[in-house]
Amino acid sequence: MAGESSGLLESIIDLPVRFAEIAAQSPEQAILLLVGALITAGASVVFGVLSFGGLASVLAQVLPSGEPPEEYRESGR
Repeated sequence: MAGESSGLLESIIDLPVRFAEIAAQSPEQAILLLVGALITAGASVVFGVLSFGGLASVLAQVLPSGEPPEEYRESGR
């Protein structure tokens, strides 16, 4: 298992160099690489914001709001 994780780490470290080599071959490849990166980053941001909003909504329902529950407001207790 340790060999697999170190190989993965080496691959991640080598990735920017390989992307730079591909982008340097021609302007078309650089543009395609940039467009792909923008699409991926945009999707990550959108889904990250949606996930954060969902978690915030759940936390807002769970955490106390500072107001008494409705049954106590109506009965005057």
